[in-house]
Amino acid sequence: MSDHIDILKKLHTRLIDSRDGYKSSREQVSDQASYLGFFDRRIAERETFHSQLHRQLTAEGVDLDDSGSVAASAHRGWLKLRDALTGDDEAVYDEIVNGEEALLENYRDAIQATAGKPGYDFLEQQRASVERAVAEAKSEKARHAA
Repeated sequence: MSDHIDILKKLHTRLIDSRDGYKSSREQVSDQASYLGFFDRRIAERETFHSQLHRQLTAEGVDLDDSGSVAASAHRGWLKLRDALTGDDEAVYDEIVNGEEALLENYRDAIQATAGKPGYDFLEQQRASVERAVAEAKSEKARHAA
């Protein structure tokens, strides 16, 4: 399997993890009414990003697993336990920022690996949207901390 496929499969898994992380975070925050729009937008966005990448990889004959990573699942379990003990909404946003910054690195790698390959132009737009999501998460955290 080519290097670009391995990198894109990793991005595919990270997008599933990101979507699932937002779903989990949505349930963890104490002031859900204030956060719902943010989480719902990110969940829908990650699902769209996943679908675009999934279609492109499937068109290339790549078999994909849509279950996400075991590490992310374990991490979400740890976060639920921590949140049950602390109830700290700011910590939820810290984890979102950490996860999204890691996702940006996956996009960087994927964009480099697919440079000049047809069908992957959407990766730049997705990465820009993730950058905006990081900025919005930081802003939401600051707004709710005040």
